[in-house]
Amino acid sequence: MKRDIMNNKKNRGMTLVELLIVVTIVAILASVALPSWNSQVQKARRADARNTLMFVQVEQEKYRADNGGYASSMSALGLSIYNSTSRDYYNVSIVSSSANAFVASAAANTNGGQNGDSCGTFAINQSGPDDSGSYASIVDCW
Repeated sequence: MKRDIMNNKKNRGMTLVELLIVVTIVAILASVALPSWNSQVQKARRADARNTLMFVQVEQEKYRADNGGYASSMSALGLSIYNSTSRDYYNVSIVSSSANAFVASAAANTNGGQNGDSCGTFAINQSGPDDSGSYASIVDCW
């Protein structure tokens, strides 16, 4: 009876070759999925930067309605806590301002996960997203 149990293939378990095949398949799937995952994470972080800039634009318009010109700093808007995005991946600042125009930007934080992102620095002005100069493309990044 014991001999029958030992020869029963159902009780043998996995061989080393079968285990290596499973590990190889998992590694191949991970190598395909990981870059796609990282791309989606970067897109979500970009959305955080864009949303923060749009919030700054709204606050600038409120400030202009009350003061006759745009604010020159985040603290003048009462937004000193918004000097970075919610997860600190981008640094947000007012680049320039006057009575009739302003530019605010969100630059990737060098210590964050967005450092080296292909979109680079996002900007917004009184008219909306700004892709002039070296700012992020409206077509590809906004």
